[in-house]
Amino acid sequence: MTGATAAGLIIASAADSGYFPLLQDAVASVRALNSDVAIGVLDLGLAPAERDWLQERAARVVRPDWDVDFPGRERTPETLKAQVARPFLPRHFPGHEMYFWLDADAWLQEWRIVELYCKAAGRDKLAIVPEIDRAYKRHYKRPKLFGWTLAWKCYREAFGWRIADRLGRNPILNSGVFALHYEAPHWQAWQRILTDVLQRTRFVLGEQIALNYAVFAEQLPTNLLPSYCNWMPGDAPPAFDGRRGMFVEPYAPHETIGVMHLAGSEQKTQLFRLQRLEGGTVETGLRYRDTRELCAARFAISA
Repeated sequence: MTGATAAGLIIASAADSGYFPLLQDAVASVRALNSDVAIGVLDLGLAPAERDWLQERAARVVRPDWDVDFPGRERTPETLKAQVARPFLPRHFPGHEMYFWLDADAWLQEWRIVELYCKAAGRDKLAIVPEIDRAYKRHYKRPKLFGWTLAWKCYREAFGWRIADRLGRNPILNSGVFALHYEAPHWQAWQRILTDVLQRTRFVLGEQIALNYAVFAEQLPTNLLPSYCNWMPGDAPPAFDGRRGMFVEPYAPHETIGVMHLAGSEQKTQLFRLQRLEGGTVETGLRYRDTRELCAARFAISA
């Protein structure tokens, strides 16, 4: 693996009991492709049986403390640690060269995408995907009043109006999937910026916008990867290649989707009607477990 040896790589995620079924899918998708890679899970409130399930699959489970002090911390739900702990991954899972974060509601379809992330990250870059794609419906909607996009609102909440006006037109870099070398300068910058944000406000996208600020305001080196490296079906359903049993981009050249990210509540339970490259449609959920029978069936289609 270019950018990190397999032994030097850890795939990290986080969940509580409510998100555990999604985490099971994420872990199962990793183990189906790589039986040896290190897996680390931040325990945000898992039951003993759930921890046992993870440990049986050679996952290291860590119950994180708060890494940052901020007003009202004692009243803050444990689940916020999924965001607060993310810039401190080398502290929680020390001894690794490369950190690949995979949200619990995301799953791997191809191992090569992990290798692509690691190569793109190298030793000093953040490898991450912007939430932009030619297929994403958000780009074709009527412009927001005064240009107040979600990105603009997040910057305003975290940093105020002036920063929002300066940075709010940049695309959101989705921190649900990324790769970062332990020596990269982003860790300390991300920790510092998030600490400042938490003194001002606490919202679910706080750590993501802090990382975006590090990239766009402090210009830390970054490799922006294509959307098939972190595909969001809520913005555009994928297509399905029945010959290979793989989900692919809806437009040519139909690149294979490496990570399916079910961000948003509806995407976790929705039935999607997908175009099949060989013709016709197929209806399926996009949870990893919901797709196994479909992906295992290779359609015998004559050329």
